[in-house]
Amino acid sequence: MEQRRVSGLAAVAAAVALTLGACAGPGSTGDSEQGAGTEGWGEPKGTIEFWDTNANPRLSAEWDKSIKAFEQANPDIDVKYVGLPNSSYLQKVNNALATGQVPDVLLIGNDVANLIAQKALAPLDDAAKEAGLDAKLDPKMVENERRNSADKKLYKLPLSALSDVIWYRTDWLKKAGLKEPTSYDEFFATAKALTKPEVNQFGFAFRGGPGAMPPMFAMTYGMSGVGEFITKDGQATLDQPENIAAFKKYISLYGTVSAKADLSNDYAKIVAAFDGGSAWATHHNLGSYQDHLKALGSNVVGVQPFPNADGVITATAPAVSGLGVLAKSKNKAAAWKFAEFMSTQGNSSWSETVGQVPASLEAQKAEWITKAQPLTAIVEAGKNPKTQYLQLPTYLPDWGSILKTEMEPDFQSVLQTKMTPEAFLGKYAERFEKAQAEYLEHAGK
Repeated sequence: MEQRRVSGLAAVAAAVALTLGACAGPGSTGDSEQGAGTEGWGEPKGTIEFWDTNANPRLSAEWDKSIKAFEQANPDIDVKYVGLPNSSYLQKVNNALATGQVPDVLLIGNDVANLIAQKALAPLDDAAKEAGLDAKLDPKMVENERRNSADKKLYKLPLSALSDVIWYRTDWLKKAGLKEPTSYDEFFATAKALTKPEVNQFGFAFRGGPGAMPPMFAMTYGMSGVGEFITKDGQATLDQPENIAAFKKYISLYGTVSAKADLSNDYAKIVAAFDGGSAWATHHNLGSYQDHLKALGSNVVGVQPFPNADGVITATAPAVSGLGVLAKSKNKAAAWKFAEFMSTQGNSSWSETVGQVPASLEAQKAEWITKAQPLTAIVEAGKNPKTQYLQLPTYLPDWGSILKTEMEPDFQSVLQTKMTPEAFLGKYAERFEKAQAEYLEHAGK
């Protein structure tokens, strides 16, 4: 059993490696250009404020448990928890940066480049080196985080990596006498067969509201097989013919095998629809795994993108979630202690709760990893020589704002047939090309 467990870990690590192969002392002015040292950080004691930017009842409960464990191990430090819903946290963070009333520690996902551009985060390189984290954390996750900054410094300490997943219910298939899909054509046909609006039963819970862009990218590129988001010569691939066709197929799910009300669906609503019994399938990342497991048990399956006609699996590279120490924090030493704890001692428990691959190499040895079906699916996809990983340009400072404030409203216009698919994809291909050119001009290659 132990040998098989270690082999499972090796596979998980290999999959992560494949997918991610993609200041004066911070205690003074907060100007990250002056160095990455820890001088001036003070003593690790006192009260720090931690903002969770993905709060929901289950995760908040896990943070409460983790904070208590941290405070027990560090009795001189108290952590004040502030939970912010993912759909609205960015505005609150930006308001805090504008007023200077910032937290000490922040949970950060793909918006890290924007925060780096604002010099909102303290570089963590020296602190990580002093703590010996080079030998404790997954090197590919750390490397991924360095790619998000033009100076290649570490501004976010990785906690876990989450992949996009297609979720569906096997109990509905058994009841209808249908087989599990192995291709997109079969998936779409099954979703249609299981749709019965008259009894509030739909084949797919469609995300049309906040957070709609990641599943759109994953499904579109997964079907098209296009392996680059921005080519080496700076051309965005979003409006390539293969992507236009795939995008049209994806949005065809809305209003046909999904409810019309899905136009405003966010994370909470698609999870409620799927777990509550009104939808056979949905698309989300590993972050919802524990919700599905609790609600559906062994009846839930999470799979990676289906192979296209050429047998190629195109998956978006996993996103890394982590903790950043704010440059204007007055208690960086204590804030760093909390981040370090969560990436090491507290990492396995946290990662198991969110159902993601842990950053801690020691945590990657945990038996729960090899028993998690969606993680096994990710591992198997990583082993497949025909699997390619789409690297999204999360390093662009305005990546998050483009998705949230620009693309989401236009995407709803497409769903309402007020904007054509071609116009939408063409507009944002140009938008990303412009953002890429500006990045290279100001940040250097």
